[in-house]
Amino acid sequence: MKKILAIGGAVIKTAHEELKTIIKKDKIEMLIHNGGSIFHDFQRSTTLLKSHSYSIDDLMKDHSCNEMSSNDVWNWIDGDFAPIKSVTKLCEDKNIPVLLFTGQACDFWQLYGNEDDWRDAASRVFLNFKTLVNRFKTPFHYICMGSAVIHPEVFLKALVEAKPKDFRSDVVDFLDMYRPRTRIAKYGKYYKMTHEEFLIKWLKEGIK
Repeated sequence: MKKILAIGGAVIKTAHEELKTIIKKDKIEMLIHNGGSIFHDFQRSTTLLKSHSYSIDDLMKDHSCNEMSSNDVWNWIDGDFAPIKSVTKLCEDKNIPVLLFTGQACDFWQLYGNEDDWRDAASRVFLNFKTLVNRFKTPFHYICMGSAVIHPEVFLKALVEAKPKDFRSDVVDFLDMYRPRTRIAKYGKYYKMTHEEFLIKWLKEGIK
């Protein structure tokens, strides 16, 4: 069975190439972003960074360095294609559904949104949630990597709505987080390791 993979921003930052390989090898049937992962996905594909992202000190001086990537996210929400080198675009090219769940005012790119943009984002999240609930009604294997709050909460609500009979859900993170453990890994396993280590393990050994 292919996996439903939900990721946070740290996965894009630390295991970008391994994630792309997983997608290219048709290991997943759906990719789920939180607001951090989609931003860093687009940022990484369009901006040359000295490290994983700009520092808080740099952003406090001038946050326009993130404007291009932020606008890319809003344009994607509005229906445009993702940037060419992004993980999201790779999924789009392979007809793998990409969902987005985020909280308003939680993510950097939202600084550049206006009232209409936020309405569009809320509408997209609503439709994405309905898509996830419908998918949960048949057997599935869900893996959450590196999202400590958004994905565990969305997972729980979709689970309550769908009431699935046959499923498994695992968590991967280098820290032991309360929400992922009690809402997701309760129905599977908690892999306490780096995202890169897990994806390499998945590629070499498979995840049953």
